[in-house]
Amino acid sequence: MMFHNIKFIYFDLDDTLMDFTNASRRAFARLMEHYQLSGEMISYELYQIGNHKTWLEFEQNKISSHELRSLRFKRFLTAINSNRILNPFELNQTYIFYLIEETSLISGAADLIQFFNGKIPMGILTNGLKEAQRPRLLKAEVYSFFKEVIVSDEIGISKPNPAIFDFAKQKAGNISTNAILLIGDNPYTDIQAAQKAGFRAAWYNPDNKVLPEGIDPVLTIDRLVEIIPFFASHPNI
Repeated sequence: MMFHNIKFIYFDLDDTLMDFTNASRRAFARLMEHYQLSGEMISYELYQIGNHKTWLEFEQNKISSHELRSLRFKRFLTAINSNRILNPFELNQTYIFYLIEETSLISGAADLIQFFNGKIPMGILTNGLKEAQRPRLLKAEVYSFFKEVIVSDEIGISKPNPAIFDFAKQKAGNISTNAILLIGDNPYTDIQAAQKAGFRAAWYNPDNKVLPEGIDPVLTIDRLVEIIPFFASHPNI
């Protein structure tokens, strides 16, 4: 009976439905090879330090998405002390090109999408750049399954801002927030933020991370298909 009243399901995209972690690593490796940077002392982890800092600043509305596109690679070039003249915007564009090519779904994602298809309307609620998120859904051949695709870069609001959840509620048909379920991997921007907005929230936690104090998802799963039995009593299933 846990989800018998759910009328709309939103999925986070990166590392919930799509294997962003591995795709990003592969895309970054191809980027380094493309620009012949492999001879310098570089690492994906070093890039990620600046990338995470830049995304956090964006989510806190300290920088624009336009600034994000260059700043994360500008920080990377500074970190490796590169003496080459490289355009950080161009690096970003090339990285995203490879990221789209390396797109793959998380194990169980296709089965879960097929399970809900035609039964409960689904949407995507993702923080990301517009030139990356929709093309990746198309590449994975799942775009058509989603009634709504909300990309933070397209609307100028990102999770955990409450306004993006208000927008998602409107797009879902202005149904009760308690009838909307969000499935995501980030305990703060997905679970906590969704619940503050009144949504139900299920935490996808494949690495068995410790749940931060004060955050209480209605369900925690380490495989996506584990959520299916909880919809056994749903009237549409």
